[in-house]
Amino acid sequence: MERAFDRVLLARHFALSVGAIAAYLFRAELAIGYVALWVVGISASLNFLAYTFGARPSMARICMGASPVIGVGGWTALVAVTGGISSPFIPGLWLEIVLSAMSLNLRSIVYVSLGSVAGLWIQQAWVGIPDELRSIVLQSGFMVGMGLATYLVTRRWTQRQSSIVVEKDALDHRLGLLTRELEDERTVAALGENVARLAHGIKNTVHSLRGFVRLIEPQFAEEGQGRAALEGLRSAIDDLESLARSNLAPAGSELPAPEQSRKPAAAPDRASDPKEREASTGAGLPPAVERALGEIMRAHAGVEWEIRSTGAAPRVSIPESSLAETLIILLRNAVEAMEGSGRGLLETDVFEGKLRVRIGDEGPGLSASDLEEIFKPGFTTKQQGSGYGLFLARRIAEEHGGSITASARDGQGALFELILPAAGEPTAGETS
Repeated sequence: MERAFDRVLLARHFALSVGAIAAYLFRAELAIGYVALWVVGISASLNFLAYTFGARPSMARICMGASPVIGVGGWTALVAVTGGISSPFIPGLWLEIVLSAMSLNLRSIVYVSLGSVAGLWIQQAWVGIPDELRSIVLQSGFMVGMGLATYLVTRRWTQRQSSIVVEKDALDHRLGLLTRELEDERTVAALGENVARLAHGIKNTVHSLRGFVRLIEPQFAEEGQGRAALEGLRSAIDDLESLARSNLAPAGSELPAPEQSRKPAAAPDRASDPKEREASTGAGLPPAVERALGEIMRAHAGVEWEIRSTGAAPRVSIPESSLAETLIILLRNAVEAMEGSGRGLLETDVFEGKLRVRIGDEGPGLSASDLEEIFKPGFTTKQQGSGYGLFLARRIAEEHGGSITASARDGQGALFELILPAAGEPTAGETS
């Protein structure tokens, strides 16, 4: 806007200078002497003052409003002293209408156009209207038409500029989203590379452990505690190998069966295991939820869990292993927030045909800024946290059409809510 204002003032200076030269050269033919020079000089001086004071922020608006008034007033006075409607300086009023478009203000165009018409009639009233009424009407109509054309062209241009600005903002917003998605993908790619390295290391370790098991197996030929421990070790090795294979296999590919060079181990009697009995909830939880909770309860005995469940177990689109992994991340996050002791909340129900799991803790809670950043990769509120657990949990849920949200829990702590869409027909235990 300031540059447009400067261009208008410079154009007005140039036009007034041309008017001054013409008034001086034709002063004898027009019989005006030096009066026109005085008019031009006063207008140019006022215009120069507007240009000078317009650089001050406090005077900018006043000067921008005064500038067209000075221009229209100067040309009106110059027309009045050089013959009225027959004056050769009437194009100066046309020029003011055109210059008003440079401000890109539609109201300014209307005001200048009406001001030019009014100035023409005022000066002619001073000169004498009766003899030139038809010419004044025609000249006024021409100015109104010029103002209307200028108004329409400027409005179309400003609308186009506004649409360009809107499109630019939309593109900037989209670019920002794509940039954030790209950063997430880069983070996930880097994390995936580290996971692959870890999986390779686990796989190599598994082969070594299986070799050691074969070496010590002859010492536990008879049934007993040693034999049971050996079978338990084999089961743990199988779990490690499955974990390594699942992380190394391409997405969507079938995992090869684990190594079967040894005898299949008998499944341990979970019901006879005291720790397993302590971890069992007996609250009608979905299998993946109970599996994840049991693992957390065995690893963190200092945390008590308040379990609420409607007994509903809808089929969900996410594989049970992925659901258990997601829940373990959320449950472990709650345990770490309570520093290994306290009372947590686990609640499951069916909400609008979807499985909803709520996990709460009695930790320090989350601030408003934490709630905005908590799911971003690398962000953590814990001194020893990696900042990737909640990010990966949300990514797993979203990949299967679900969502995870965080909020401040009533009283103290945080509450995380996992919602997953149902897949297929509900199981017998599902309720609405």
